[in-house]
Order: sequence, then C-alpha cells, then structure tokens
Amino acid sequence: MRHPLVPLLLAVLGLSAATATVAAEMVPWRQHQRPFSFVFGNDIDSHQQTRQRADGSLKGYLYVHYTGIVTLDGLPVATHVDCNMVNDCSVGWVVEGTPSAAKLVRQPMHDHRVFLIARADIVQPGSPSHFHWTGRDMPMPYLSAPGFQLELTAVNTFCFIHHGAEAAMSAASCRQNGGIEVRHGTDVATHLNIVTNDPAGP
Repeated sequence: MRHPLVPLLLAVLGLSAATATVAAEMVPWRQHQRPFSFVFGNDIDSHQQTRQRADGSLKGYLYVHYTGIVTLDGLPVATHVDCNMVNDCSVGWVVEGTPSAAKLVRQPMHDHRVFLIARADIVQPGSPSHFHWTGRDMPMPYLSAPGFQLELTAVNTFCFIHHGAEAAMSAASCRQNGGIEVRHGTDVATHLNIVTNDPAGP
C-alpha cells in the first residue's frame, strides 16, 4: 500500500524543481560579478556565469539571446551571443561543472571542438556532455588540457541554433532551420563534444 506521505513528497519535489527553474531564469547577466566570478579565460565567458565551490566544481548558468523568431513548430529561436554587448540575455541552462582533463581530437567547422575523455573518467553519477578548456590558448591536439566536464539542464523550451540564428525563418521548423529542439530538463544534445574513442583512429 502506498504511504500517504508519498504524494506529498512528490508534490514538494515538483514544486522544488519548478522553484529552481524560476530562480535560474531570474539570474541576470552581471559580467561575472560575485559570486559568479569564475572565468574560463576564453570565448565561453561571453555567455556563462558560474561560481567555483570549495571542492573545485562549478555551479552556474549558460545564457542565450532570443532572436524574436518563432519556428513553424512553435519554438522561440535562441542562440549564444556576447552578453556584454547585448542587454537581454536570459538563462538557457543551469550548469554543473567537474574539474577534468581531455585531449582535443577534432575541430569541425561551425561546431564544438571534439575532446577525448576515457570512459572511466566521465563523471558519474551525472550526464556531462560538454568539455570546455581553461585558458586563453586553444589546447594542442592530443595533449592533455585542463578544463571542466559540464552537465546542462535546460530551464525552458526553445529552438537552439548555435550558428546562423539570424537567418532562421518562421516558415520552417526548428530542425529545418538547423536548430536543436530543447526541452526543459537534462540536455545532452546542444553542446555535445565528448567522445571516448578517437574519431580519426582505427
């Protein structure tokens, strides 16, 4: 028989998740003012605000700019911009980061650089999908680079277009516009750049 407290507990957890989402949406872009003062030292800093915990891990946000276009399937188009130059950036994802190291193995055009991480070194429990290095210089291919494994949780539903969002058309679907449909919750698609085998290998 179901315990009478179970429905109450589930309701509280649901309310807690909803409250966390609203709280995330209300964190304005403040150019890395404390407590979100951690910087990677490269391009991601134009659209991230995170704080570093005592154990070295990160907690913070990735920001997007909504273009004003809504796709044929009803999704507002969002993209990354330099939030220091645009005054209406919004939280797109809550980010959890774990210190890590990875090797750059590929640099595709108009996509995230691909990093190799041994399967046993991928953070558990969790669902990190993105590795981002620290420092201004690009990592040298096949040399270990310091950075963070990032786990992303979307706070809204939108069409994310990483490059070329300004050309998106309302007469086309998110996919037809070259975008990725983002739904509230864990997101492993939009910034995926971790592999466990070298794509150039045998």
